[in-house]
Amino acid sequence: MSVPPRAVVVGVDGSSGSDAALQWAVDEASRRRLPLHLVHATNIDYLVAAAMLNPADAPPVQDDLVESVRDKVLAGSPDLRVTAEASTGAAAHDLVQRSDGAECVVVGAEGHTAVGGALGSVSLQVAMHARSPVVVVRGTEAGTTGGPVVVGVDGSTLSHEALGYAFEQASLRRVPLRVVFAWWIEFVDGVVVTTPGSPQWGAVEERQRVLLGEALAGWAERYPDVRTDVQVVHDRPADAIAAASDGACLAVVGARGRGGFRGLLLGSVSHAVLHRAHCPVAVVRPR
Repeated sequence: MSVPPRAVVVGVDGSSGSDAALQWAVDEASRRRLPLHLVHATNIDYLVAAAMLNPADAPPVQDDLVESVRDKVLAGSPDLRVTAEASTGAAAHDLVQRSDGAECVVVGAEGHTAVGGALGSVSLQVAMHARSPVVVVRGTEAGTTGGPVVVGVDGSTLSHEALGYAFEQASLRRVPLRVVFAWWIEFVDGVVVTTPGSPQWGAVEERQRVLLGEALAGWAERYPDVRTDVQVVHDRPADAIAAASDGACLAVVGARGRGGFRGLLLGSVSHAVLHRAHCPVAVVRPR
């Protein structure tokens, strides 16, 4: 089944985490006036069984769950354009495939197979491989409605993409934007900077502020309605972003930062934030 252009794609499986992701996706599609596309993958691992259930010339798979979810969404949001599909494939594979041309893909952090609140394999795989922004919704809540959008910035190309996405989200939601620029281990003249208030410490902070100023250049003019709170902190970036996400409606990170080597699908900071943030997390990469 073809996905409508710029659709908000969401994976559904009937779990509480999936329900939270669905609510986030419905709100996002409504805000942006975009189509919503529901995907339920039953994850039958046997190729022969899959072929028997869904041969190439067969009609689309009929699925009570996805049809029920579609009816529920339309009952609450009758003006929303909603399409739905079921497949016998693997959820992560199907969602990644449908990320081409999507506005974003939304998944719950924990599906039916997750244990103890850990980030599920489906959400992690989609965050690693999707070709659109991916929003991972933790727990059973879709985020604090009036809280700020939080974004981690490090001066890299991908953090520029993340910053643009965060400004847009803050503008659409009419909430402030909290920009976090964290530094941890820095060297001045070959010496690790460890002493607050020292000339070396001041030099590093000044350099970070210059990088941050360059990263923010032009965004305030483009989004004059967004009030921005800028934080330059001495902390591990993942720790700083996770802490700043408490009470936020959304945390935004680039898929990789300055430390990511070429070919890395998901950097250590974005990976850690996905596990530890207190709100939904958007992972952004160039389309």
